[in-house]
Amino acid sequence: MKKVGYFIIWEIFLLSYEAATLLPHPFGFFHYGWWNLWYSAFVNPILLIILMGYYKWISTLEKKACI
Repeated sequence: MKKVGYFIIWEIFLLSYEAATLLPHPFGFFHYGWWNLWYSAFVNPILLIILMGYYKWISTLEKKACI
């Protein structure tokens, strides 16, 4: 349950950051074109899972290298 909450918090942070960068000139600097926040809402959790798997893989490789 903690992991799900952690993912939800990160998803909210990422979406709010992307929404802030889409604001007009003084605040925002992105222009997505055909991409919108709904795509990010579906893709970000997949990217977070991949990132977490990569981190665990690197951690195990480092532990094996230290032995």
